[in-house]
Amino acid sequence: MAKTPTRGRASIFRGKEDGVRIQGLITKTGGAKFERMRRALALLYTEVVGTKPATVSDADVIEYMARGHDDTIAYLEVFRSRM
Repeated sequence: MAKTPTRGRASIFRGKEDGVRIQGLITKTGGAKFERMRRALALLYTEVVGTKPATVSDADVIEYMARGHDDTIAYLEVFRSRM
């Protein structure tokens, strides 16, 4: 399970303290695809880490799409090794 940050909500990707804030509106089609990516990330996390994530935040989905599938797997493998 993803660790809870010192402030805010639990997330898969850690270390966002110095990150970049992104905000915007998307179409209904984009929103539906975004939710599919959320489910894909939750499944990927479960497969790599071995537990279901407590939550998959919008920021996690954006990070997953920005990093891509392979870089996310590499990130999760490092996360799993530190658990």
